[in-house]
Amino acid sequence: MNAQREKTSRLTVVTGRTGRKRAVLYLRVSTPSQVNTDYDPEGISIPAQREACERRADELGADIVETYVEPGRSATTTEGRPRFQEMMARIKAEQDVDYVIVYARSRIHRNSIDAAITKRDLRKAGAAIVSIMDYTEDTAIGDLVATVLDGVNEYQSKASGADIRYKMGQKAKLGGTITKAPIGYLNQHIEFEGREVAIVVKDDERAPYLLQGFELYATGQYTAAEVLGALTAAGLRTRPTRKAPAQPLALSRFYDILADRYYLGIIEHQGEEYPGRHDALVTPELFDRVQRVLALHGGGGTRQRTHNHYLKGTLWCGRCGKRFIVMPGRGNGGTYFYFICRGRQDKNCTQPYVRIEAIEAAVTRHYAAVALTDDFRDRLRHQLDDALLGDLAGLSSLKKRLTARLAELDTKEDQYLDLVGDPGWPKEKLRRKVEAIRTEREEIATQLADTSSRLTAGRAFFLAALELLRDPQGFYERAGTSLKRAMNKVIFPKLFVDGEEIADHQLGEAVRDVVQAQALVSRLTQQATTTGQTARANPQNTSSPVPKDEATWSAASVTDLLAVVHLDHGSSRTVLVGLTGFEPATP
Repeated sequence: MNAQREKTSRLTVVTGRTGRKRAVLYLRVSTPSQVNTDYDPEGISIPAQREACERRADELGADIVETYVEPGRSATTTEGRPRFQEMMARIKAEQDVDYVIVYARSRIHRNSIDAAITKRDLRKAGAAIVSIMDYTEDTAIGDLVATVLDGVNEYQSKASGADIRYKMGQKAKLGGTITKAPIGYLNQHIEFEGREVAIVVKDDERAPYLLQGFELYATGQYTAAEVLGALTAAGLRTRPTRKAPAQPLALSRFYDILADRYYLGIIEHQGEEYPGRHDALVTPELFDRVQRVLALHGGGGTRQRTHNHYLKGTLWCGRCGKRFIVMPGRGNGGTYFYFICRGRQDKNCTQPYVRIEAIEAAVTRHYAAVALTDDFRDRLRHQLDDALLGDLAGLSSLKKRLTARLAELDTKEDQYLDLVGDPGWPKEKLRRKVEAIRTEREEIATQLADTSSRLTAGRAFFLAALELLRDPQGFYERAGTSLKRAMNKVIFPKLFVDGEEIADHQLGEAVRDVVQAQALVSRLTQQATTTGQTARANPQNTSSPVPKDEATWSAASVTDLLAVVHLDHGSSRTVLVGLTGFEPATP
């Protein structure tokens, strides 16, 4: 007790005040899980801290004028703690506090620089920190001990953070979910080899709604707001929590769900993807369709803001590779808009500001680069029809085999039904046999309906693409903003700008192969023409890689040419329909 009175006396001399002392309490836990608990594993929950600090204030003979509670806020710097900032502002303004009482220095500081700044500011205001768990002495030795403690606290904070990040990374690599399960899933615990293991399972109540939402949006016939409205009317609600009841899902959250690869069964962590241990909610095919619809509806990585433009998300810098954004400006004519490279905005690129009118005109001009010649389109169309005729002949044979199989199944079903009264054939076994026959019959019926319709739909799509590429520049120029945005997504997902011109482009998969096949044909034709002229001028020269009679390329089909294009892009996709008989023009 004498030692305590001596310590109090020293502090009183420092503050220069007489009479009853004044103190504030600063209570803090670093994670939300420690809030509303009586004691955490270290015994420093809010109630425990409050009790210990109030007891120390009584021992110091100080009145508590204010208590500042920072619940569940993890921050290595004091800037991220609003209640701490409020406390310091009051002490500096009023200068009527003698002590700031904390349970431990680690509760107020996890950063040695912040600790030094706080101590300086408190001394200017005539106050001192009193720690329950640490040595508190306003002397040279006390300052030394405090500095060492603050350094140790900073090290422990950084080491703990690094350990947590490593463990989270390892859990993600093994497919574990490192965050709270999103809507459609539930966090659960199971016993595994005597240990409690956290797992994620599908939420049987909400998962069917989300799957239906993916399927509806993938049709392209509804907006996200319309789909969400239907799901909400059907009963979709968020999970209730202790603080908030179940409520309708926000539209912004629904957009996030549609683009979240977690629903594919994938874990994303620090830019890497890992197969998750949780079950996928949607198939890759369904997810891809949803992403295409999102892109055509103005998504594709761009946020719809006040200054929207149909070229947002399509324009990229041809110098530094950064995205272009729309920026407003003011001049004598009022407010105007222009495109600016993000690299230029960050002072890392020399790309100039580009007038919106200039870049719109440049994009329109650039559409001429993907126009197909009449001859190329006609030959593709004829060869497509020839190939389809061959495939339809094969389909006719397939239909005959499927129809014959249906007749066999009907006969088998009749035979099994005749055995229903036979005691040697149990009813349960016969029921399974009949169900298997009916399932196969349904599959065959579906296959018969799809055999020709898919080819017909594919032909219609291909012909529509050919017609669009007859005069894409004129079509684009006449289109409205919504159609222009859609064309950009399908034909030019990325356009690279240099100055007020389009320097390069990235072609969409829907048109890439055909456009590049025409370019390849044009190049081969030019090579054949040049080689023929050279051969006639110099018959002794046989070193050219292109044969003099162009026999190799005369036998090349469109399938062959498209395959060459695929090899250039590392694609392993098979051409939809084999087209034969195409060859470049000869001189």
